[in-house]
Amino acid sequence: MATDHPRDIQEMMRFDPEEAIVNLDEHLRRITEAAEAEGYRFDRHGARNELQAATFGRRTPADVRLVLSPTGAMAIEVRSL
Repeated sequence: MATDHPRDIQEMMRFDPEEAIVNLDEHLRRITEAAEAEGYRFDRHGARNELQAATFGRRTPADVRLVLSPTGAMAIEVRSL
């Protein structure tokens, strides 16, 4: 018997020290739409603040991954390129 388990929503982004997170508004729009489609809570303003805090002071390019759980909890991972 198959059981539906809620899945996390993930969004990969690129951080550039000159531009911050590249196309941030587009990434946030996609996460917002996916969260709405799944019925997940998503705090767009909170996500923007968390992403800015996670990349504050970086001087090198990086990959940034935001993971949104069905409860609305967010995790952010920043990995140097």
